[in-house]
Amino acid sequence: MKRYFLYVSLLFAGVLTSCGDDAPNEIDPSVPFYQNLGVEYNITQNHTHIGANFNKYNSEGVSLRLPDKDILFNGKEPDFLGQGTYMYMLSEPGLDPVTFTFTRWKGQVYTNKVSIEDVDPIAIPESFTTIKGSGSTVITWEGNPIGKDEYVQAHLTYSGGVYDLNNTQEGATSITLNFTNPTSAANGTLYLSRVRKLPLQESNGDAGGKIDVSYVQNKDVVFE
Repeated sequence: MKRYFLYVSLLFAGVLTSCGDDAPNEIDPSVPFYQNLGVEYNITQNHTHIGANFNKYNSEGVSLRLPDKDILFNGKEPDFLGQGTYMYMLSEPGLDPVTFTFTRWKGQVYTNKVSIEDVDPIAIPESFTTIKGSGSTVITWEGNPIGKDEYVQAHLTYSGGVYDLNNTQEGATSITLNFTNPTSAANGTLYLSRVRKLPLQESNGDAGGKIDVSYVQNKDVVFE
């Protein structure tokens, strides 16, 4: 089972978020929780990766572990990893809609939903097959320019390294990979993703939250 999001690896993958001191059965029911939810639809692999994290009061609050069964993804209990951007993770085949169910005290339930229709497609051109191992390579994607509350990510894995880059410029239609330190790798795998930030449908009090939904395509490439 894949236990991480592609875009989690792009965004501060080395920064781990530890749990707070609250044990699952000691959480004050009057404290609202910020909901940080994410869904990655990998079109190439026909797989969906789902994640969530919860913080006291707001996005800057301490991360918390919830009692068992208080958080469900499509009615299933996720794995609890205890660290990372998303401490709760689940990976499923297919590209189905996702329903997050978050239960607080006395049966108070918050439900948020997302589907692949919530993010515009993005694709690596069929003609794009090579990347310069030294210097700059421009990837002009197939699909709409970057819109409001969106960004595009390039994640390249190859023997001996990983290259990550985000483009947050609204209206942009390309992203540039720049190897200032030449690589001697022969080939790699390029992941290109469009990420859109959505508001919650149901918030726990005024704590707020967000849903990041990502449309991902990956492709094997050759270094030249």
